[in-house]
Amino acid sequence: MAKKIGAIVLAFLGIYMLYLGAQMKAQPPFITGIGFIIISLFHLSKK
Repeated sequence: MAKKIGAIVLAFLGIYMLYLGAQMKAQPPFITGIGFIIISLFHLSKK
């Protein structure tokens, strides 16, 4: 249960980082956001 909550929080953080990266037109936050989303999807897909 805690892993799912952590993965969801990580996904929201990734979306927020994507938003910040797009607003500032900066690549590092954008790439970090994509990484956070991929990691959260990996944790959510595990059974």
